[in-house]
Amino acid sequence: MNEMDIKEYEHQYSPSRWSHRLGQEAVIDAHVEVMKRGSQIARETIECQTDLSYGLREKAKLDLFGAQTLPEDAPIFVYIHGGYWQFLGRESSSFMVTPLAKAGAVVVTIGYTIAPEASMDEIVSEVKAAITYVLQLAKKRGSSGVYLCGHSAGAHLAAMMLAVDWMGEQMLNDSLIKGALLVSGVYDISPLVNTYVNDPLRMTESDACRLSPVTHLKNIIQHSMKRRIVVAVGQHDSPAFHIQSKEFDEELRRGGVTSELIDVPDTDHFDVIEKMSEEEYILTEAAVKMMGLNLDGVSEGFKQASLIVNCYCCSERHTYGILYSLKMDEFKLGHIPLPGGETVSAQTPA
Repeated sequence: MNEMDIKEYEHQYSPSRWSHRLGQEAVIDAHVEVMKRGSQIARETIECQTDLSYGLREKAKLDLFGAQTLPEDAPIFVYIHGGYWQFLGRESSSFMVTPLAKAGAVVVTIGYTIAPEASMDEIVSEVKAAITYVLQLAKKRGSSGVYLCGHSAGAHLAAMMLAVDWMGEQMLNDSLIKGALLVSGVYDISPLVNTYVNDPLRMTESDACRLSPVTHLKNIIQHSMKRRIVVAVGQHDSPAFHIQSKEFDEELRRGGVTSELIDVPDTDHFDVIEKMSEEEYILTEAAVKMMGLNLDGVSEGFKQASLIVNCYCCSERHTYGILYSLKMDEFKLGHIPLPGGETVSAQTPA
């Protein structure tokens, strides 16, 4: 591969260069802040169990939302974060919990060891261990199904999980996984081998081929005949991300899998997933529909309330709609930063 090819690959697989909203560094900073803020609010307002270990390493942990509040047979929505296998983490991955919990889904956010502390092989193995934990939980609860979701690198990892023979490897029924929402993913990671993305991963061409979902399409199709797959991509994702999503969806449908490609208008690689914190957003609605739920009302065990917020910018008081668990003994938000310099100031709702 010549230098020009490498530069073009790096351009195509640098999502921040393609945002229509913000500059390259600003869009990443904003993305991290939106996810951190939304995740903090979710942890403070939705019943959750955090730092549950599924493996031996420090980051092999997951957070579980709504499991003690929602019915035992509630569907389980699993989110696997992106960050090119080397950034981000579980702590900023629960920003979409509120609308999904309101609809009636238990939500699991997965952490995993990132590069360079872990190789791609180790990352895939850790995520497999996390999904094993979730499938065992689903079986124990009598859940109506497990639904995987991943963004960017997380979509790659979620797609890899669709290829696993869960019965053969873990004595768990493949049918426990009912569907997947794959957002702005990389399903052939071979183009990344000679780019900066691979510096901490240190993959060879052989590694990238072996660890690409496209290599395992036969297995993915075999195990997904009764699953529903949604492959989504942002309008302002790069052409390479569009091609990867389009071709992956086409291969699934050619194999007989129920798959749908959604090109999300007016979004880039980052807010295409950020907006899943909103009820009236195409991917939130797709996830809720996939799970057989709806957002018309609040699920039993949760209550809608108003939050009075003091704005330090304009000295006015604003009201926000929030969701909280009836099982919480206390309702403590502290001072959570919100857009525009606002901070939460609230007492336990009546």
